[in-house]
Amino acid sequence: MSTVFVLLVAVWISLTQSFTAVGISVGVIGAAGITLLQHHLFPSIHVPSLGMILSRAHLVLLFVVVLLWRFVSSTLYTCWLILTGREEGRIVALPVRIEDPIGKFVLLNSITFTPSTISLLLEDDVLYVHWLRAHGHKGDWRAIKESLERRLLPIFCGGKNVDR
Repeated sequence: MSTVFVLLVAVWISLTQSFTAVGISVGVIGAAGITLLQHHLFPSIHVPSLGMILSRAHLVLLFVVVLLWRFVSSTLYTCWLILTGREEGRIVALPVRIEDPIGKFVLLNSITFTPSTISLLLEDDVLYVHWLRAHGHKGDWRAIKESLERRLLPIFCGGKNVDR
C-alpha cells in the first residue's frame, strides 16, 4: 500500500513539476485518497516474493525453455496450416489446476503467447481458449496447456501437493 502511495506522489510531482508546499500537499492528499480507495475497492492478492521465485530459478528456467519450444513448434505448425489452407478455429474449455492468481495469469498469457492460441476467458477453474487446428483433426491444445501448466505448478504451489 505504501508503494502505491509513494509511486503516486512521485508521478504527481513529475507531471506537475511543482515543488511548492501547496502543490506537494495536493499531491500527497490526492495520492492518499486514491491509495485508500484502491485498497478498499480491489481485493489484495498474494504476489510471490522475488526470493521465492529465485529459490525456484531452475524451475522458472525450465518453464521458459518449454515456453520457447512451444513457441517455435507452434509457429511452424501454424504457418503450415495457413499456407496449406487447412486451418480451422475451435473454442475449447480446459480445466486449470493452478490455484494461485499470479500463476493463472502467467499460464493465460503463456498460452496466448503461443501461436495458434488465444486465451479468451478464465472463469473459476476453466480456461476458454481459441485454437487453430487442421480440418477434421484433433488439436494439440491439451498438450500445450498441460506442458506449460505442469512446469508452473511447482513454481506457484511450492511445497503443496500438485498431483490432483
